[in-house]
Amino acid sequence: MAASGRLCDICETREITVFAIDWCPECEQGLCQSCKYHHSAAKLSKTHQTIPVESFNKLPFAIQEIKNDCSEHGARFEYFCSQHELPCCVECIKTTHSECRLLTPMHKVVEHYKTSNALSDFEQTLSDSINNLNTLIKDRLNNISLLADQKEKCLESIEDAKRNVIAHLDELEMKLKVELEALHGEHLKAIEGSVKEFEVFKTNVAKIQAEAVVIKQYGSDFQRFIAFRDFEKKLKSLETDTHSLATNDSAKQISLSFSTDVVQSVEKLIPTLGGVIVNTKESEIKLVDHRGKQAQILAIGRPCIDKIKLKLVFESVQVPHGHKKNSIMWDNCFLSNGRLVFSDSSDKRLIVFKESGDYDKEIQLPFNPNSVAFITDNEIAVGKSNGNTISIISIVTSLVDSSFESEGDFIQSFSFRKGQFLIVIVNFGFSITDIEGNVLNTILSCCDDILYAVLLNDKIYFSQFNEDSIFCCDLKGYVINEYRDKRLKYPVGVTCSEIGVLFITGYKSNNILTLHVSTSGNELKELYSSSELHLARAISYNSSKQQLLVSTEDGKISLFDVSY
Repeated sequence: MAASGRLCDICETREITVFAIDWCPECEQGLCQSCKYHHSAAKLSKTHQTIPVESFNKLPFAIQEIKNDCSEHGARFEYFCSQHELPCCVECIKTTHSECRLLTPMHKVVEHYKTSNALSDFEQTLSDSINNLNTLIKDRLNNISLLADQKEKCLESIEDAKRNVIAHLDELEMKLKVELEALHGEHLKAIEGSVKEFEVFKTNVAKIQAEAVVIKQYGSDFQRFIAFRDFEKKLKSLETDTHSLATNDSAKQISLSFSTDVVQSVEKLIPTLGGVIVNTKESEIKLVDHRGKQAQILAIGRPCIDKIKLKLVFESVQVPHGHKKNSIMWDNCFLSNGRLVFSDSSDKRLIVFKESGDYDKEIQLPFNPNSVAFITDNEIAVGKSNGNTISIISIVTSLVDSSFESEGDFIQSFSFRKGQFLIVIVNFGFSITDIEGNVLNTILSCCDDILYAVLLNDKIYFSQFNEDSIFCCDLKGYVINEYRDKRLKYPVGVTCSEIGVLFITGYKSNNILTLHVSTSGNELKELYSSSELHLARAISYNSSKQQLLVSTEDGKISLFDVSY
């Protein structure tokens, strides 16, 4: 016990020296055996999960220093500001974050982080990074072996050429060997430098991976949340640097060969025996991510709109009719396992399809649904048509787990991203809430006839079908931009990717268009057009699989792979 060197904090306040055996992340105190017993029995602390002091000491020092209380005000962190990506206490809200509108209760953010795929995705990304770096290092080492073999072959070629010329060409032979040695040394040094850089990146990633394992096993939920956000930033920077090295000259394949001019006559003088040629070609290495796809050597940063393409996976799969002959497929969404969900606003049901496009099952509802959104692996949010209720429904039991009422009388639609709902309210505007329905912001809209909207980078993008336009407004409701295209008629569905790309359905133009909102241009690009997209309504994007799901109002489904 004494080896840990940490004293029981409670006993220490009583001027008693006893070594701690456990650590409480909630109380941020070390506990001896006696205090641990009382701690587990006390009403306020009996639900706290303690860990052995030895386990706590394994956490990185920076993680040990993460506190539950605000260092400036001494109050508990109660909220998380998505705008500044910082935890804040009630005093912070009154001061530093007084103008912020995207504040979510901290326990909800941490709980959502626990139940989401973020942690497992992060761990898989770490593993992928190590594997990618191992692949790059192995390739560079193989190139060193290849250079050595080709060097020997070049030397043999030089010796063969030498025997065909007279003695006075010996000096040219020596010059050629020097040139070969210099080129080989230059490129060998460059490759070894690349290997060292990749080794450094590998070491950094391995360090993060090792710390992540310890934090996951012994850190508190709050510590894991804060730590993994910091790790994700570091890992993103390492991945960017790795991809940058993999795409520049550092990863190009280098080889050596020898070219000689055949001597026609020993009496005829020639200026050189030949030349050493350095051949380079683009690396054929494919870096693999956790989605099972091979990433391009050039990472997707800011995609060029002209390079965005759709590849049809399947088209015009018909949703089976329910009790009513004329179904109205209002919305759709992806589930984490690749399944597809559709809402029938006329027939009190959700329809679930397999990733392959085959019918799976139906979920009967006590109300007519409109919008749907993925929440967790086993839960989806469903809006009530002609009402203002959003219900969280279990995919497993088909039962309503919870629900809340939004502002206004009627919800037109909603979208859910990063733990927040953006709700389109008829004859009102927009409401931004957390997952429990707590209102974070309300925005009055100057536009009518809004069907679908998404929140992206603190801006709202929505379709206005009567104007044949896509509008963008800020979080105060002021219109910033309008996007038009003669090929877009009656825009309805709107969705977005994590890298700032919008996808829009043309209800009457039977097409799909895209817009990269991170660029300065206002140009819409048509990605796909087909008569099978007549009455195209709902559209959803799956970032993990880079897929686009489109459904028409009369129940025809199309699925696309998106490439950048």
